[in-house]
Amino acid sequence: MLNLIIFGPPGAGKGTQARLIAKEYKLIHLSSGAILRQEAEKNDKIGKQIKRYQSTGKLVPNKLTIKIVEDVILTKFNKSGFILDGYPRNLAQAKALDNLFEKQKKTIDLVLNIKLSEKEAVRRIMLRAKTSGRSDDNLKIIENRFQIYHTKTSPLLKYYRLQRKVINIDDRPGIEIVFKEIKEAIKKLL
Repeated sequence: MLNLIIFGPPGAGKGTQARLIAKEYKLIHLSSGAILRQEAEKNDKIGKQIKRYQSTGKLVPNKLTIKIVEDVILTKFNKSGFILDGYPRNLAQAKALDNLFEKQKKTIDLVLNIKLSEKEAVRRIMLRAKTSGRSDDNLKIIENRFQIYHTKTSPLLKYYRLQRKVINIDDRPGIEIVFKEIKEAIKKLL
């Protein structure tokens, strides 16, 4: 069993790499952004609440995010494992995830930290905006997402470094080379 987390700033290609990793290792790819967007599309009370946060680039409150993501994780535990993309995003979520995994007698094996400059990440997001249809791909929301990433998500790296689980991956070389580096890191773990 292999359980991974993939981190990185907005636009760093986390989703692309997570899909490649999931396919290669037969893992379940769970993207918190996709999970929350699906909830928002339901347009019920919770969905409308999520939409309000997402439309401004703010994080959905911990209590709500943790509940939704944990419910999905519990229904999808399998023998191969997971790659979590976009979750956890802050210390409270990381601790909740650790508690959930501990109860299930599982662990997070590796945290892949995809590194990319903010300038390059913004360029990529603006290119993606032309085809994605995502309402959160505009400059004002992107700036807010980076501020949240630097203040709330980046500090998680220290939390996982203390557990000796973080591997840094430079995202500049491109999708194929980055994926090759990730496979090497996983190979060392296995």
